[in-house]
Amino acid sequence: MIVSLLVGLNLFSINLSVPLEPSGEVFVGKYFNKAETPKELQYNIDAGMEVSTDLVDVAGQRFFIAYRDELFSGNDFEANVTFDPFMAHFYLTGGFRFNLFDKANLATYLVHDCTHNIDRNPDSNKVVFNRVTFAVGTPGAFNNRNLERIKEGAWYERLNARLTYAWFPHDTVIDALNSTDMFHDLQLDVIFDQPIYKNIYASARIYTYFARFRPGWDSDTLELAPFWEHKFAPQAGIGVLRGDRVALELYLRYWVSANFRLHAPGPWPYLGLHLRFR
Repeated sequence: MIVSLLVGLNLFSINLSVPLEPSGEVFVGKYFNKAETPKELQYNIDAGMEVSTDLVDVAGQRFFIAYRDELFSGNDFEANVTFDPFMAHFYLTGGFRFNLFDKANLATYLVHDCTHNIDRNPDSNKVVFNRVTFAVGTPGAFNNRNLERIKEGAWYERLNARLTYAWFPHDTVIDALNSTDMFHDLQLDVIFDQPIYKNIYASARIYTYFARFRPGWDSDTLELAPFWEHKFAPQAGIGVLRGDRVALELYLRYWVSANFRLHAPGPWPYLGLHLRFR
């Protein structure tokens, strides 16, 4: 619905709309590891979803909200359980997205995170935190708009790239509400889709993540552990389009390096299904 707000004596008008255009993703994947150590037992199947929608559009600048959850499942051989839910991670997001001449997007938003170890007594590893986030990306990086360009768009229209920086504020009051020792994180996510035949396409993706933690003691070396932790994974896949609004992809990811205390898979391959929609 479009509403034109006239200000003063018709000197100018502002176009305001309520778009309500949901977009997001659903994924599920399986790790391939030897499951010989306690850490490896925690990584079996990951699954998650994200849905976001723009609520208000004022002259192309939008206020949006988003919800995301992730479920990390492991193995419990003693209990004969191969789909043991180990950790859940929830994200609640709200903020603003700015269109830069239809060539790029800027965004600033707040994220509330909460992670839980599931069915563990006590839940000592529950982590709650809030972050102030800034992001810049291609037009499709925030709403999967590039799906309509996969079949016939130029290469740069089929490229989705997003650089995100987050700041985790700390003071007496905030630390009483939060329970994280994170300070900053930086994430780069790049996806390129290449048409192959009719509605079939190939994709390549690079995921890189760095986070700064408060230094902690390493119990093995009795030294301060590094406070920059990281995750890095390339992936390749093949997918099929349904119209210009839905894409389903089978992909193979390899965690080249992962040193991250919240969820750190080892250098294992990961086979998954990824659904994107807009």
